[in-house]
Amino acid sequence: MNYIAYTIGPIYETILDSLTNDHKTKRLQAGSRYFSHFMREVLKNIHNEFEILVPYVNETILDKEYNMGLFHDRFIAQSDKSVEEIKKIFASKLEESFLTMAKEIEGSHIARDLYKNMDNHVIVASEEELKKLDENIIFALNKILDAKELQKEFSFDIEKNYIQIYQEKHIQRNRVKNIEDISKKLGFHYYAVITADGDKMGAKIKKEATEDVKNIQNLSEKLFKFFTDDEDIYTITNEKFGGELIYAGGDDILAFVPVKRGEMTFLDYIEILNKRFKEKVGEDVSLSFGVNIAYYKYPLRDAIESAFALLHQAKESAQNTLALKITKHSGQYFETIFEFSSKKYEFYKKLTDDVLRQETKLPHSLHHSLKRYEQAIIKVYEDERTVDAMFETLFNDATDEHKKGLNEVKKLFNEYKPKSTKEFDDVFSSLSIIKFLREDRK
Repeated sequence: MNYIAYTIGPIYETILDSLTNDHKTKRLQAGSRYFSHFMREVLKNIHNEFEILVPYVNETILDKEYNMGLFHDRFIAQSDKSVEEIKKIFASKLEESFLTMAKEIEGSHIARDLYKNMDNHVIVASEEELKKLDENIIFALNKILDAKELQKEFSFDIEKNYIQIYQEKHIQRNRVKNIEDISKKLGFHYYAVITADGDKMGAKIKKEATEDVKNIQNLSEKLFKFFTDDEDIYTITNEKFGGELIYAGGDDILAFVPVKRGEMTFLDYIEILNKRFKEKVGEDVSLSFGVNIAYYKYPLRDAIESAFALLHQAKESAQNTLALKITKHSGQYFETIFEFSSKKYEFYKKLTDDVLRQETKLPHSLHHSLKRYEQAIIKVYEDERTVDAMFETLFNDATDEHKKGLNEVKKLFNEYKPKSTKEFDDVFSSLSIIKFLREDRK
């Protein structure tokens, strides 16, 4: 058996390079749709020639229009054809795909220029060659593709960037929310940039595909259903939460959502995705998230790159983890990290939801008092006591409307048990995010 793998990534670097000063959210979403659209054309042209292992496809999927950039930046397929025959067939089918895309933009005459506007890396190898690199053929191919993606080969020339022309046409045909729609008009000047990526997916691929490479098709189908089954990810993001789904493919998500909409917060959105991933893909895997809450006029590229950096931080910390940051208009920021299974997160989510829904009130002096008595609080936990008695002293004049919130804050402190300045700063930052979001209400 021989194998073919193809990548057009890294997608985000290419899309971000094409952003201009206006309609950045729309251009980003349209850019994502371009790459998904192109990969769908490639898959449509080859699926009768090769057996596609990743992503999951069938006739219905390839003929259906989706509201999201569903097809990610690579495919892997197998065939009993010779290596030379595979290369020849694919070259012809790839040319067809570029011609189709070119016709939709300006005409078939731009096909070669369109080719130069994006990376294209193809690998064709035998089973024996790949197994010298890794026993798991999927791992072997992905290693090569990852290395190839580091070699930028596309020609970025603003005068000849036909991806931008596609973006313009997509924006004209489709309503895409801008940042003002997502944030300011819904009551906040801030919005959440949410990135997500699967945990333990490598172990799952190793377990399933080492035994039989075709098992990866089953996993690909589960991932596809995560995005599309029942109430799909686009509907959840754009309609239920009033956000904008930028990308959803493989086990990756990029979305912009309001901090709060009605009775729901950005944390509810994350929890829906978290639960859904386990239900559709398996209890042995999970999602981690990087979330940057940014001011609606903050540079979009910086906000996105920060969210991806947070995602990396979350995945480095533990599995099924949230790394959360708020970047204020002034440039000041607060950040914290939670494991979803922890009591810290349970208490934090309840407090955040209750404060944003205005069901719980916190005294305005809370942060000043906590910071003032930072060393005393640390000493309490160093002595392996709880902060209960100290809270009674610090907030003995609290009104009835603040007592519920203070009790929740106390629970959070008793879960963190900060015994150093760094640990104290972690819980202080968590509370600072809540305070800031509360005060940003119109």
